[in-house]
Amino acid sequence: EVDDLHQCLNNCGGGSIPNGWGEVHYWPAERIAAGDWTPGVWRSPELALAAARFANDSTMQTLEAAGLSPQATGQQLRGSYEPAAAGPPGSFPILKSKGTNAQTRIQSQPDEWWIPKIRDESVREANGGTYPEADRLLQKAAHLLITAGQDNSTGRLTATADDAQYIGNGWMPVAGLSAAEAKALAVFLNSTPGRLQLMCNPGKKLEFPIYSAAETANLRIPNLQDAGVCQILADCWERTKSIPVPQFRDGECEVRRHWDAAVAQAMNWDAAELTRLRLLLHQEPHVRGLGYNQYGDAIEADIDSLETDGESPETDAATLQGQFAVLAAEWQRNRPRGQDLAAMTAHPAYQSIIGMGAAAVPWILESLAAQPDHWFVALHAITGADPVPPAARGRLPEMVAAWLDWGRQQGYRV
Repeated sequence: EVDDLHQCLNNCGGGSIPNGWGEVHYWPAERIAAGDWTPGVWRSPELALAAARFANDSTMQTLEAAGLSPQATGQQLRGSYEPAAAGPPGSFPILKSKGTNAQTRIQSQPDEWWIPKIRDESVREANGGTYPEADRLLQKAAHLLITAGQDNSTGRLTATADDAQYIGNGWMPVAGLSAAEAKALAVFLNSTPGRLQLMCNPGKKLEFPIYSAAETANLRIPNLQDAGVCQILADCWERTKSIPVPQFRDGECEVRRHWDAAVAQAMNWDAAELTRLRLLLHQEPHVRGLGYNQYGDAIEADIDSLETDGESPETDAATLQGQFAVLAAEWQRNRPRGQDLAAMTAHPAYQSIIGMGAAAVPWILESLAAQPDHWFVALHAITGADPVPPAARGRLPEMVAAWLDWGRQQGYRV
């Protein structure tokens, strides 16, 4: 098969490749030089061309140009906050999940409550029932939230909106919008033009792309100051807010037809062309990332996610262990050198390991046993434990021994 593909590629100057291998398509070198590798995202060259067209449409402006800034609130959440039972004093709801059972409609559905890790009740009472630190985070809350990463087969939505304002872990709030403007943008970002633009920046993985706040700020959007445009799209949100949204792999559906029709009407675009592109997008193969010794027919798990700089899928233990190994190697290779422990543990890879939660503890302890290193901040952040006696603080071998003893007491094999 490899030899056949190689020969077919050599003999095909353009168009369809023989034997069903796909198509040859040429992409302008100047676009690649500018960092536009969108042909690598889709099998269909028509989608790559359309994505480039929407991403450079001069009739729209970028989120950044409109004064709107997506916020990656997940890192701040995981650094200073922790999940809580629903509704305790000082807690607040967030959007997190993207799996089968969460965010199934374009209307935001908060699915977790979080609260500051360090809580001084006297401070909360003096502050009118809230914690000042949480107040600073909640200033980033917004009516519109954009995904920070998604599975391209099991995912459903690229954005949600609501009359209430929320922050997210894996969802980036975009403050500065009225509820009506947020609803209008949620429809646009879930339409075919919105999805194609978002998918232009797949990050490190095609099957589970990561979207940074900086890249998302470059998305082009309709002029929301045009009352007619905003009204058409917001009205579509109201009509479709209660309709369950199928997973991307399920293909053509009623709700995506509604969104594309509204966008075509609002932007005065060719509705038939948007339909053609939507159907092409539905026909795209769904790339599945498989770990060593895994097989596609045995893996059909719903994927939820934790936001890192963007997001990483929660999946089986073998895949998570591989993810941990990659992050640990990245941290050890690229972390700041010297005695600045705060800078060392603030490295994104280290914070991503903390974001993995309890699943990472056995691998951290194994790493600690194999080679002493500064894993103590991560262990404390995940477990809340502090087994190091005061006299041992600052003495690496003794700190390692204390944590390994703690691990054995908890039943870990170290």
